[in-house]
Amino acid sequence: MPASKSVPYFIDVSVPTLDGLYSALDPSPFRQRDLDPRAVEHIVQWAADSPPAAPIVLRVHVSPEEESDATRTETEDAVRNFFDYEVELLARRHGRNRTRMIRWLSVGLVIMTLLLSLHSLVGRLYPDSWFNDIVGEAFVIAGWVSLWVPIERLGFDGWLLRDQLQLYRRLAAMQVEVVGDGTVAG
Repeated sequence: MPASKSVPYFIDVSVPTLDGLYSALDPSPFRQRDLDPRAVEHIVQWAADSPPAAPIVLRVHVSPEEESDATRTETEDAVRNFFDYEVELLARRHGRNRTRMIRWLSVGLVIMTLLLSLHSLVGRLYPDSWFNDIVGEAFVIAGWVSLWVPIERLGFDGWLLRDQLQLYRRLAAMQVEVVGDGTVAG
């Protein structure tokens, strides 16, 4: 049985001209220019709702009566370049975060070990006393708190960052279609 191809997931963006898809603050040529933050937010939000296996297609609707300085090819390249660069930034951030959190986890484990050792020492010095109960438990709690941030960042935040990285990789590979005839042939 032949493998069925997944149905594409379309994201539609409407702009008066292709120039409207780009950040007005970036003076770079179109292929290297940043996309407008509102357009990026729109694309990312819709892509986050897409089925995981579906290829993403960005349809940019432009007004047929408006002329644009950007070409269709430049727009396709610019969108791909933008998301490729974002993938690179997220991958670096993910790597730095993981390295930093492993270091913090190591320090947290040392702190936890020291505090549990102190708890044991207090238990031997002051058996059956309220001091042992209160201070000993405080040491245990402080030890666990020292591990809180590294575990949270490595686990939960790391998963979120990996999910975001996976989404941006899909966006970097998405097909871009320009709909309308107000563009310069490219």
